[in-house]
This record gives sequence, structure tokens and C-alpha cells, in this order.
Amino acid sequence: MKFTANSIELQRTLNKVGGVVPSKSTMPILENILCELSGNLLTVTATDMALSLTVSLQVRGTEDGKVAIPAKRLMDTMKSLPDTSTAFAIDTTTNKIKITTENGEYGLTGEAARDFPPVPPFKGTSELSLESNMLRGLIHKTTFAVSTDELRPAMMGVLFQAKESELRAVSTDGHRLVRLTYAQKKPLAMKKDVVIPAKALLVLGKSIDEGDITISISDTHVRFSFGQSFLVSRLIDESYPNYETVIPAENDKQMTVKRDDMISSIRRVALYASATTHQIRFDITKSVLQITAQDIDFGGEAKETIPCTFTSDVLEIGFNSAYLIDILSHLESEQVQFRFSTPTRAGIVSPVGSDSGSILMLVMPVRLST
Repeated sequence: MKFTANSIELQRTLNKVGGVVPSKSTMPILENILCELSGNLLTVTATDMALSLTVSLQVRGTEDGKVAIPAKRLMDTMKSLPDTSTAFAIDTTTNKIKITTENGEYGLTGEAARDFPPVPPFKGTSELSLESNMLRGLIHKTTFAVSTDELRPAMMGVLFQAKESELRAVSTDGHRLVRLTYAQKKPLAMKKDVVIPAKALLVLGKSIDEGDITISISDTHVRFSFGQSFLVSRLIDESYPNYETVIPAENDKQMTVKRDDMISSIRRVALYASATTHQIRFDITKSVLQITAQDIDFGGEAKETIPCTFTSDVLEIGFNSAYLIDILSHLESEQVQFRFSTPTRAGIVSPVGSDSGSILMLVMPVRLST
């Protein structure tokens, strides 16, 4: 197996699949990537058994073949090279690999391609197409709120729902919730709700380029196809919580504030909050939002005020500052609107602007300490 590739282009390809490779595995073969050459097309595949990503790259091939190459050693080598032509000569009988550049020569030993787990066969029952920028934005705005609690596996993914001519994406960790709504020009062919693991979406977000992404769904897997590359992931086979029941319908106390002013103020005040609870306090009046924090253990406290517009008289409510910063950082409007009801009910956050109907974020309050 012989081919020549540009080091920067190969490094870019390896970076895409690198997020799939497990750092440690009970199956050592998974710490390799499968390289297959056919003509001038090199396909690189990585898998952790639940997720597989195959990315293609045009090279100058002279002898077809396939081999599994240690991922970390290859990625580190390509990362350290300048922009240069890199020649690979691989003996697929002994799996010895020689990499040659203008100034150096590097040798390593791979594994037999036959030992590398195959990508699971896939037959989709429903399909939809999304524009890459839209999908990238969806991933960015939902995955931060996904749970990391393995005892709640359904919440470790993003729920995809087809509602007539509308696509919904939902994520929650029990403390905050994100619901995105995208209007579609025609009814969607998705036959059921699916929960896609956050890891698959994060890897996908770093791999896709411009253009449309085709999403195919089977009973057990989802496949994202883009160009000559594709990602296949096992679906999370758990029922997603009924998120609609936790979105309050009676939040009639509305506060509008500049998003950047609020983020900056919360970040400064939160430096004086408890390192355990990260609790900050909102004291809201008609035109002023006062943000305070107190660290009883170490005697620190901070207070700031920023302008706001509030439709009620007064409200005192507490939040985890880290959750608020996350939510505000994933909105893009100049102003944001908070809708409250009582200090113990969830607050709803949404952007003020043309896309205000397409995204809703929810954050649970914390009980104020006296």
C-alpha cells in the first residue's frame, strides 16, 4: 500500500476522526484508525463500537491496500510536521509502516485491517436533509445542556422530533433545558422520535463542511452522510422525559436586559459566590436588576446593578451562575427576555429578535439562603 499526501490535509482529516478514538480501551484495536486506499481515494475510519466515522481524502495513490495504524502516534506525527509532502509505504503482510518526508523518515507498526471492527450495516427507514450551518448551530446550542449522568442515559443525548413540517431538537440535564424549533418547507419523513448521543453530535460538528447533510435513521442507528464521508452512531434506546410538562405556561413576569451586560456582570459577581453552590441572587425592580453573591465560608460578597425592563413590581430569585452563563453564551441576540412566575418555578430565557420563536431555554432556580 503506497500513497503520497499533503501533511496539512492529512492532519485535518485525522483531526476529524480523532474524536472517536478511545484513549484507553479493553479492545486495543480501537486505538487504531483504519486506512483504506483505492486509486487516489484514501478513506480513514475510527470507531469506539458505538460510533464510527469515515472521512475521505484525495491523495496520490500508487498501490491499493488497507491497514490499521496507531491513531495517537500518527496524529502526533502529522501535527508536528510542516506543510510538506508525506509518502507512506506500508507492507500489509507485516503491517510495517514507513513515512517519508523531505527531511525525515519515520517507522511504526500497525495492525491487520481484518482485525478492525467493521462499520455496522445500515438500512434507514426514514431520512431528512439539513443544511450544514443549521445542523452546526443546532449542535452548538443543544449539546451544552446534555446530562453527563450515566444513570439517566436518555438525557445524555439530544432528542430529535418531527412535528408535521417542523423539526425540534431538545436537550436537558434536569437543571436547564433547550428546545430548538426549525420550520421545514415540506413534511418530514421521520417516523419516530430519536435520541442521538451527544458525543456523536459533537464529533459531527467538527467534521462537516459546507453543504447539505443527509440524516438516515434505522431502528437502532443514525447515519449522517456528507460528501464522501459518513458518521454512524447507535441511538440511545431509552424513552426521553416528557419535557413539555416542565415548561411553565404561566410565566407572566417579563424582564428584558442586554445580554452582554448581564453575562459580564454575572461573571464578576460569581467570583464571590460559594464554590460549592455557585449561587447568585437577582433582586429585580421595574428598571434595575441587582445581582449579588455571598460566600459565607470565606467572607466574600459582591453586588452589581444593570438596567432592565421588568413588567412586574419586584422579584427575588436565585440561580446557579454557571448555568446562566452557559445559557446566555449560547444565545446570539443583543437583548434577552426572562419570563418568571415565582421564585421556585423555572425561568424561561429567549432571545429578543426575529428568531425569538425558534429557541427556548429554561433554567431551574435555586433556593435562596437566608
